[in-house]
Amino acid sequence: MKALLILIALLFASSAGAVPLRQLPGGDRVIVSYEDGLEKTAQRLQDGAETTLARISGDLRDLPQPKVIHIQLVRDASSLAEVAPGGRGAPAYAVGVTYPDLGVVSVAMRRGAEVVDPMATLDHELGHVALGAALGDRAPHWLHEGFAYQHSAEWSMDRTETLAGMVWMRGIIPIEQLDRSFPAEEAPAARAYAESYDFVNYLSRRGRYEDTHDDGDRWPFRRFLAEIGHGTDLDGAARHQFGKTIHELFDEWRDDVRDRFLTAPMGLLGIALWLLSSVLLVLAWRRKRKLNRIRIEQWDLEERLADQRRQAEEAERLARLRPILTFPFPGEDPPVDPKLWN
Repeated sequence: MKALLILIALLFASSAGAVPLRQLPGGDRVIVSYEDGLEKTAQRLQDGAETTLARISGDLRDLPQPKVIHIQLVRDASSLAEVAPGGRGAPAYAVGVTYPDLGVVSVAMRRGAEVVDPMATLDHELGHVALGAALGDRAPHWLHEGFAYQHSAEWSMDRTETLAGMVWMRGIIPIEQLDRSFPAEEAPAARAYAESYDFVNYLSRRGRYEDTHDDGDRWPFRRFLAEIGHGTDLDGAARHQFGKTIHELFDEWRDDVRDRFLTAPMGLLGIALWLLSSVLLVLAWRRKRKLNRIRIEQWDLEERLADQRRQAEEAERLARLRPILTFPFPGEDPPVDPKLWN
C-alpha cells in the first residue's frame, strides 16, 4: 500500500512541469511534496494535517473520510497552476487549491509580496478534501467554501468589510449563483467567498429552531451534513434539521446580516451620539464651572484692589490732616519748620 501511495505521489509530481517537487519521507495517509528549500515547512504541514483532519471529522460523523491526501507545497502562488494535476489549472488569486475528487491540495507560501500562513491555508483546503470525501458532488460550492472556512483560522477584516459593503450597496448574491462555481475575477470572487462563509457560519450556530438563544450545540448542522452524505437532497436535509428550506434559511440569514450591518450600526451610531452629547454636556458644565471660578477670583481681586485704594486714600487724607493735628498748644514749642505756621 505504501509503495502504491508513493507511486501516486510520483505521478502527481511528474505533472508539476517546470516546478520540480521533492517528496517528504513517511506519512501513511498524508503525503507531502515540496519545492526545494521548503522541507521544514513541509514537515510542519504533514504533522499538522492529521490533527486538522481529526478536528474536521467531528462535523462529518458516520461519513466517508479521505483515504489518501497529497499535499503540494510551492514557494509562490504563480506556481499553483503548474503543479495542478492533469493540467486543471488554478485561480489567479488563489494561495491554495483543492481537487477533492483526487485528494490533492496545493498550497503556496506567498502571493507575490504577500506572505501567507501555509498551515491556515492547508486547514482550509483540508476542509474541502474532507467534505468532498464525505458528500461527493452533492455539496454546492457555497457549502464547500463555508465549511472549509469553519475549520480554518483565516478570518479577516477585509472579508467583513466586503460583506458590509454588499449589505449597504444591496449587493447580496442570490444563492442559486453560488451553487456550482464562483466568478473567476478576484473582486466578485471575494464577495462570493464572504457571503458563503457567513451563511454557513450562520447555519452552524443557528440551532434546530428559529431562536437566537438556541445555538443547537452544532448538532443540527452536523446532522444536516450527514443527511446530505446519506443521499437526502439539500432542501430535505435543511427542512429536517432546521425546519426550513435552503432558500428560506438564506432569506433568514439575509435579514440577520442586514440587522448586523445596518440596524446595529445605526443603533451604535445613536449610542455614540448620546455618548458624545453626554461628553459635551460634561465639558460644558466643567467650562462653566471654570468660568465661574475665574469670575469669582476676579471679583475677589477687584475687591482687594478696591480695599487697597480705600486704604491708600485714607492714608493720604490722614497725611494731609497731620499738620493740623500737630498745631502747637500753649506752652509748647512751635514746629521747627516756620512754613507750618502759615
